Amino acid sequence: MDTNEYDEQNLFVVDFSRNIYDITGEQDDNSDNDDNFEEIRNEENFGGNRGRGRGQRRGQGWGSARNNSSGRDNREQTAQLPPPPFFNAFQHTKPLHKFTVNLPNDFLSPSPYLIFSLFFSLAQIEIIVKNTNKYAYVKDAGEGRQWKELTIKEFRIWLAILIYAGVFKLPSIRDYWNRDNKFPEHKISTFMSLIRFEQIKRFIHISDCTAPLPFWYSKVNPLATHIQTVSKSICVPSSNISVDEMIVRFSGRSIHTVRIKNKPTPEGYKILSLCDAGYTYSFIFTSRVQNQPEVQQVTELSKVGNEVYHLASQLPIENKSFNIYMDNYFSSIKLFKYLREKKIGACGTVRKNSANFPQILKVDKKLDWDTLSGVVVDNVLAILWMDNGPVTMLSTIHQIDNGNENRIERIRRRPRETSTNAVKVRAVFGTASKKSLPIPVVIDDYNHFMGGVDIADQLRGYYGTQLPVRRTWMPLFFWLLDTALINSYLILKKINANVNHQKDFRMQLAWDLIKEDLEGNEKKPHTRSQVHELEKQFKLIHVDPNKEHQYVTAKFELPIERLSSEGHFPEWRETRSSCIWCKYLVKKNQEKASKNPPQSQLYCIKCNLALCCNKERRNCFRDYHTYREDSN
Repeated sequence: MDTNEYDEQNLFVVDFSRNIYDITGEQDDNSDNDDNFEEIRNEENFGGNRGRGRGQRRGQGWGSARNNSSGRDNREQTAQLPPPPFFNAFQHTKPLHKFTVNLPNDFLSPSPYLIFSLFFSLAQIEIIVKNTNKYAYVKDAGEGRQWKELTIKEFRIWLAILIYAGVFKLPSIRDYWNRDNKFPEHKISTFMSLIRFEQIKRFIHISDCTAPLPFWYSKVNPLATHIQTVSKSICVPSSNISVDEMIVRFSGRSIHTVRIKNKPTPEGYKILSLCDAGYTYSFIFTSRVQNQPEVQQVTELSKVGNEVYHLASQLPIENKSFNIYMDNYFSSIKLFKYLREKKIGACGTVRKNSANFPQILKVDKKLDWDTLSGVVVDNVLAILWMDNGPVTMLSTIHQIDNGNENRIERIRRRPRETSTNAVKVRAVFGTASKKSLPIPVVIDDYNHFMGGVDIADQLRGYYGTQLPVRRTWMPLFFWLLDTALINSYLILKKINANVNHQKDFRMQLAWDLIKEDLEGNEKKPHTRSQVHELEKQFKLIHVDPNKEHQYVTAKFELPIERLSSEGHFPEWRETRSSCIWCKYLVKKNQEKASKNPPQSQLYCIKCNLALCCNKERRNCFRDYHTYREDSN
């Protein structure tokens, strides 16, 4: 290629780059939020001359000239920044409040099952069972494996196994039914066969399969609507709440899923949620190709802004005060102004290319740590604060012009040497790795209250119930189940200080669901006496079948699996052992233990326990498998 031709191409590239920069600079104030925004470098980085002159700028000479002028540029840019302005922050007419729970009056002694039954009520379970049987009939479920209609009891057991599998995770769902000695034994799998569990997973249906679907997420209705209604009715979130996105993992084919790089779950369904310290108050399902039909369209707001306002409008604004925190994907001056007009406070980070964000606060240089500036735009305070890098924020509820009155001491960690503004920030710390430093209250409040949705994601990630499925809507069902579990756990933890770990809550709930099947009726315990009655009837213990002798101590409790209706068959063995039922009756009657208790060669093959069955004594085999404390 000719040299002149090569130089002309270079001139064209430089001119084209400058034109792009000029166009984007003019449109900067009117641009909307964009997930894939990429800043274009300032014109000075391209050099002052074109063509061959630009080539002469390369190398050590250009680098040294830039370094020599960096200090002067920083001083000039710091001098150009306006001082923190006076701002008339939004004042609530009602005082701020904390998270409160409003359970029904007959919930005198709430348990995990009682609270969970508010979200998965008997009416909702009946709808799921009915629609599942209808869907199985439409799909000719009996042609292959034999199919029998799903019952309420079976669905509760199926839910219990899902919750149990979320706590004790295995590579495959089939491993819970693996009877190989190399695998652990999971007693909960004795209440339902593997084939039946997979059949229910195959044909479960929440909505009516014969009715048309108005929306893409209608297959999880009416359960989704019911869970959201209950979440809003039994709890009032605290004044400081957050809005953020949740990603429900799904990598199958669906036009409604999204892909976001550098996320813990990079692909799946995106759900916008309004949360308070992990409690999901309201949510909406979003799609790449369809708008949410329930969202009210406000002309001056963008699509994302309308979705945020829809979530905020679910709050009891008339009776309470609320401040919503959000990240830079949602924040905009128009949205914050609109929320202020609706008596809702707002605070959040913002992108520098957001519409109407002040040009003077769009700083890329490395300024001194704790440089603070701001501009008021449409009753919204735009803020620039220099930390490890420039932090841009919007707020309608904070002030920054009162010096130390709007600052708070916090322990800060010294940044790494590779961080953006390491030289200037590390100089503040000296040799200390941590140091107590004053930071703006707006920064501290954002750090404290923005994580409400992240806490919900964290709690869901510990013991998630999601299984690999082929049907595209089922990940949303698993998310609804996890949301109901987390909300139930947080409610119980709020009203009962003895509830500590989510794992214990889930395990007790799983066995309570099994307990409902063994009860043999559909009574619903709502009062304190009924709850205590159930707690006396069933105790969660596991008898070790590998022990030759079972010792009945003062704390011995009858195992729950003895009441199951399947697999309890007698077997005669050569080895004699003490009757477990006779020893239990001695302890129950507070009698002194006999040195020679009755022994038997008759064993239950499922319980692996010796039990009497002869004409001299009563039928211990029958009594052990049928006894309930309320029968006396």
